Amino acid sequence: MQKALSLLMIAGAMMFLPSCSLFFIEEPADHPEALFDHLWTTFDRDYAVFEERGVNWQQQYDHFRPLVKANTSEDELFDIFSAMLLPLDDGHVTLTAPGKEVYISNTIRREKTDDALFSPEVIRTYLEPGFVAGAEDEFVFGKIRNENIGYISFAHVRENFFNLHTFLNTYPDVKGYIIDLRHNDGGDFTYCYSEMGRLVDQDRFVFRSKTKNGPGYNDFTPWFEWSVRPASPYVHKPIVVLIDRYTISAGERAAMAFDVLPNVLLMGEITNGAHGTMIGRELANGWFFSLVTQKVELSDGLSYEGVGIAPDLEVTNTLEEILAGTDRVMERAITELR
Repeated sequence: MQKALSLLMIAGAMMFLPSCSLFFIEEPADHPEALFDHLWTTFDRDYAVFEERGVNWQQQYDHFRPLVKANTSEDELFDIFSAMLLPLDDGHVTLTAPGKEVYISNTIRREKTDDALFSPEVIRTYLEPGFVAGAEDEFVFGKIRNENIGYISFAHVRENFFNLHTFLNTYPDVKGYIIDLRHNDGGDFTYCYSEMGRLVDQDRFVFRSKTKNGPGYNDFTPWFEWSVRPASPYVHKPIVVLIDRYTISAGERAAMAFDVLPNVLLMGEITNGAHGTMIGRELANGWFFSLVTQKVELSDGLSYEGVGIAPDLEVTNTLEEILAGTDRVMERAITELR
């Protein structure tokens, strides 16, 4: 009897429901026009740095939306999306589809411009035997041959930064340190900020950030300030930090942190200029894309999104030198620390 009453109550309640849409969220449509609108609208709502990138997103819609038809093929649609994202020139903006090479909006990373000017194999030739290397060279540290200088590199910014303590403890009596952030592809910058505390003797403000929290172009959270705070034992030695055009995202935020130290010389090339937080999204046809949802300003009140962090001393390798086993940037860093 109780079961019958329950069924009657459910049936009666459903008589007052206007539709089943209250129970089910409609899936995004999987056809070219809907896919275009989904991609464009997501960027319009969530992308944080149109102004810094100098892109009028409405103009992109007006130009590219008429190109998309009901019968637009997947290959054509991928090309249209790529062309629309191109002016952003953002290393955090990507488009991924099955069977296709990942599209990266940033020209340097997409075309691998001068990618070969950094060689981990050449770096090893500068180190004394017995250097330490993590899996896939996520970190490498050792002592420079015939020099009283410590060297450490980080391929990204994650748990590999825990090795900074070991490095400092292993070489406490050297003249100085080379910290290599070239080709650092990012990760989670907080690992750097927590682990480099032994290199600061006071709180050092680095940058502030705010994140999109609404559909309007000016809908952001309040600014949040990020600083590096001291930890013991304090280590104070001259440091040269190496950067290049492939230093990106959390790698750039690491460079920002080292750059506020008075005993640090930033050397190499200007960084990539993509350092806001990146998120990923999926389209109804299974394609994936990424975008940046955060603004970042340094202690000088300026944004370097799309610009990059400039070195104090610009030094660039050549392909001929690298092929000959010479890293000019490394050699200049050694010279500066002698």
